[in-house]
Amino acid sequence: EAYKMATVMKSILVAESNHSIKLDTPLPVLRAGDVMIKVHAAGVNRLDLLQAEGRYPPPPGESDILGVEVSGTITMVTDEAAAKSGLKKGDKVFSLLGGGGYAEYCRAPYQTVMKMPDGVSFEEAAGIAEAYMTAYSGLFWSGHLEDNETVLVHAAGGAVGQAAIQLAKSLRKNVRVCATAGSKAKLDMCAKLGADVCINYKTEDFVTKVMSETEEKGVNVILDFIGASNWEKHMKCVATDGRLVLLGLLGGTIVKSQLDLRLLLIKRIQIIPSTLRSRSMEYKYKLAQELTSSVLPLFLSKELKVCVDSTIGAVHSGAAHKRMRNNLNIGKVIITFL
Repeated sequence: EAYKMATVMKSILVAESNHSIKLDTPLPVLRAGDVMIKVHAAGVNRLDLLQAEGRYPPPPGESDILGVEVSGTITMVTDEAAAKSGLKKGDKVFSLLGGGGYAEYCRAPYQTVMKMPDGVSFEEAAGIAEAYMTAYSGLFWSGHLEDNETVLVHAAGGAVGQAAIQLAKSLRKNVRVCATAGSKAKLDMCAKLGADVCINYKTEDFVTKVMSETEEKGVNVILDFIGASNWEKHMKCVATDGRLVLLGLLGGTIVKSQLDLRLLLIKRIQIIPSTLRSRSMEYKYKLAQELTSSVLPLFLSKELKVCVDSTIGAVHSGAAHKRMRNNLNIGKVIITFL
């Protein structure tokens, strides 16, 4: 069995050029509770771009190799992982990672490893973990989205936004989804996935559109990847008792205008920041279990899908990053190792 003989592998530390593949990285050392995955594909995320630029170091103890989600086949299972999860050699799986995904092999704690649903390809499966776990926890754990509410999803052309549109429509009844994106192609995709109101933020004012669509009541939940530059607009279009779930800061970190706390008090607005990578293993385990029971069956029934924007071979990982940096992707950019 060839994998037993391999002691080195190809990996990508920095994907800024196409010449950054290291051919002689040692295989990861398994910790208690880990499995070894032979990587078929890895999903590209904004935090990979930030890490490659030196702006987002991996958590302590995690690999310097880029990549926080993969799909592949299990080649080794530690005793603890076997006992607690039932995972075994040969299982086709996908997983969230602390790092190390852009490589031929990676280690993953059993808590974040999930079996691939039937009918889903390795390329699609590599795009489930980060997007769907982020969107699910943002909508339901942080945002407490209920039936008959309205949610505003920003960056809806990206993978998390696309997952959020589908989850809001599939797991709650009669939810209205307002989606913003910066191109017609992205908004067409949002509509296809079920968004009720599609707003081009470059040519339309989303506040005006959202307020007219909600009879001037505003939205109950906002999934916000933008941050500071949208703060004032959000204060205008969030409903009473609304929840602003902050998932990213693409539009800056410092609110330039004066912050009027009276607004928060009058409307009882909750600001709920949420990240995934730095969460406890317990949190990720519970999230993976909920995803397995509530979300993965919907891939089987084709109610949910991963929109793969492009599949790019590992030697061209620089091009994969460039595509995302330039906001050209509609959905998930996937790097393949097989």
